[in-house]
Amino acid sequence: MKPILTVVNAGGHLTQAMCIMSVIEEFHLVTSVNLDIDLGAKSVTIIKSTQFGFLRHFINIFKAFLIIYKVRPEAIFSTGGPICIPFSIAAKVLGIKFIYLDTLSRVEDLSNTAKFLHKYNLASEIYCQWQNVANKYNEIEYRGKTFNICDDGNMSL
Repeated sequence: MKPILTVVNAGGHLTQAMCIMSVIEEFHLVTSVNLDIDLGAKSVTIIKSTQFGFLRHFINIFKAFLIIYKVRPEAIFSTGGPICIPFSIAAKVLGIKFIYLDTLSRVEDLSNTAKFLHKYNLASEIYCQWQNVANKYNEIEYRGKTFNICDDGNMSL
């Protein structure tokens, strides 16, 4: 099985992604903050956050192609932050599956990143972590939560 490339901003996005990656045999991580802890990734690549500038998105598209070429992933996975947008574009061009799981904090509607990916058809699959959010969109699925803070019996993804 080929590895999974996981692209997430640090913080809550990373925490949720690591819940999913804990069951993946081999994954490579791209994030925006240098972490001094072992998350189980085969490799960790730090790139600058795209959150505050269009130019950074453009630069990171080229970095995305280089990282994808190096890792040769079966799929790219993200739980969010705009850092994933350049990778979704590269995945679309290269025909690689891009899976996006919207953050658990988006209880009423999708995040701006999820809305962008959905609008421009940049993700192969988009999932959300709240059933009421999935009900608003035909192509977005609910499959549970990455971790269950409410202990309501949901199965994890």
